[in-house]
Amino acid sequence: MFEYVKSLNNNIVLAYDENHNEVVLFGTGIGFNRKRGDMVSESSVSKLFINDSNKRLASMVQNLSEDIVSVTEEIIQYGSRILEKQLHASIMIILADHLYFAIERAKKNQNVDNPLQWEVPHLYPREYEIGGKGVKLIEERLKVKLPPQEASFIALHFVNAQFESQDMSDTLKITEIISRILDIVSYHFQLLLDENSLYYSRFIVHLRYFIIRQETHMKDTIGLNDEDLLETVKIRYKKSYQCAVKIAKYLFDAYAWDVSNDEIIYLLLHIERITNATNK
Repeated sequence: MFEYVKSLNNNIVLAYDENHNEVVLFGTGIGFNRKRGDMVSESSVSKLFINDSNKRLASMVQNLSEDIVSVTEEIIQYGSRILEKQLHASIMIILADHLYFAIERAKKNQNVDNPLQWEVPHLYPREYEIGGKGVKLIEERLKVKLPPQEASFIALHFVNAQFESQDMSDTLKITEIISRILDIVSYHFQLLLDENSLYYSRFIVHLRYFIIRQETHMKDTIGLNDEDLLETVKIRYKKSYQCAVKIAKYLFDAYAWDVSNDEIIYLLLHIERITNATNK
């Protein structure tokens, strides 16, 4: 059972669990006609969000008007259709909280620079499309014009919501590392990678999970462990192997990550495909 605190709308409420932890509950009609202190049964809850950060949920939701919650839901519904993925429940509150402050800044003509403004459209084109749609919806629904860089901020929230981590700093770090790796590949081969290539998209996805494996020390889950295969691909794809080694050196120098031979094999195979696709 949960103790009701406040409704964001009829389908989302702030509550306390049995240990008096703040939680956000999602469920059809869960917030309708309730008063503070009412008990909410678990059977009424379709999704639950527990905030893992130090920021109290009550402070995150206290300023959220129904208009902001409504447009946030609309953006998330659009994003879910585009991505065709299950998004972490946290995105509802975290994105609404972000949009509240973005709208307040826009009203005061205050801008916040996004250091990854130019990387995001290239690395996450679908998420950036969602961000652009979000900016447009806010202008249409709330009559507030957000600065163009907000599309990238919104996009990063959708990148973040596709993974278990709720920490935006992890997504920013992953994005920065992917950008640097792509720079290494472009410089090594002296070419501009084809961002519209299917192999480019697959490489980005591979890099996301590769970086997560490095950060979470899940380095032995690939399962190749084949020295003969490594020797074969080193000879057959010499230039791509050299590039993969450069990437491994960058990661060791910058983050002290020891990239395994298995990971190097996968990296070089992706590099071989993406550079061949670009050269065609």
